[in-house]
Amino acid sequence: MEVKSVKLIGNHIVIRELRFSDKEAYYEYGKDPLVGPDAGWKPFPSLSVAERVLSGQILSKETYAIALKNEDILIGTISLYHTALRKYNKVKSLGFSLASSYWNHGYMTEAVQLMIDFTFTKTDCLVLEVGHHSDNYRSKRVVEKCGFNYDGTLCSYKKLYDGRVIDACFYSMTKEEYERKKKNE
Repeated sequence: MEVKSVKLIGNHIVIRELRFSDKEAYYEYGKDPLVGPDAGWKPFPSLSVAERVLSGQILSKETYAIALKNEDILIGTISLYHTALRKYNKVKSLGFSLASSYWNHGYMTEAVQLMIDFTFTKTDCLVLEVGHHSDNYRSKRVVEKCGFNYDGTLCSYKKLYDGRVIDACFYSMTKEEYERKKKNE
């Protein structure tokens, strides 16, 4: 179920492969204290740290850039990766983050919907799951708008970089649910 090259074009955004040339934009949104902590990571303290993280994401081939369609400037990232929660090999997890200056414009909802469509039409994935920290209401809103079903909350899900232990809410969508929804649109 390896995903090769991806370029998904929406009405306002493009999902494309990350590039080393994204490093300044990646650092700018990654250092924002409003972004990383909601996703569970410490804001980038320097460009060199951002470059190391970006390099790892480029090599993993599981994280993609979200860019404005007309500008091709990275404004966030979206990941499609193998999960450890479900013990089934045709499951993928979705993760995402977006620069705070682009919140509340519908960009993340569009990106998640593009990735759902891609996952269920271009891969052999049968279950797509997504989670968010229990106090991350913006991510919750995106997940619900995109039609995921609430599976439950894992208490004390993980310990964050700052020592807090957080709960996480999880959702899923099956390929059958996706196809049923598309048929009814």
